[in-house]
Amino acid sequence: MRRLLIILTLATTGWLPVAGQAADKELLGRALDYFQGAKYHECMLILSRLDSVYTLNPRFRAFLGVCYYHEAAYDKAAKQLATVMDDTEAFAPQERAVYRWTCAESLFILQRYQEAIPHYEAMLAVCRPEERADALYRLGFCSMYTADWHAAEERLESAIAYYNQYRSADREARLTQASHMLAGIRQRLKDKP
Repeated sequence: MRRLLIILTLATTGWLPVAGQAADKELLGRALDYFQGAKYHECMLILSRLDSVYTLNPRFRAFLGVCYYHEAAYDKAAKQLATVMDDTEAFAPQERAVYRWTCAESLFILQRYQEAIPHYEAMLAVCRPEERADALYRLGFCSMYTADWHAAEERLESAIAYYNQYRSADREARLTQASHMLAGIRQRLKDKP
């Protein structure tokens, strides 16, 4: 019943064209189930098909970007998410944080550090405080890779402060690595004429 209500709501709010066939509405419901169940490949197949027929709304297109990310199609993920980022401003902050993180991580993996920086920074403005450590940690890397040593130092210091404040699964390893990187950066800045 809940699934039917979601599908009907989506159809009547313009998320799926009213003229869409019942079979396509059912497919959209199945795609949502797959997404919620972390079956990203199945969701991706359905959403990409529906997007080619109807041009999905920004949320579903963002879901598609997340699916691409989980399928290791990082270039597709970054492109897909970049096209809808401005259209997600009305979404809840936590949802926007997920899309920003996913886009930034895709770009980071592709070694497009300069492009990743604004997405990590935008994520910092909307994420929960306990998520800031990982974004600052990645920003520290991006700053190092782009030879912005002062920014790298500042971001890694902030990441360490957040890691010390909030617990996470990989906290100790990240703290150790960030501390070593910070020591190297400080030495580099000290040796710089």
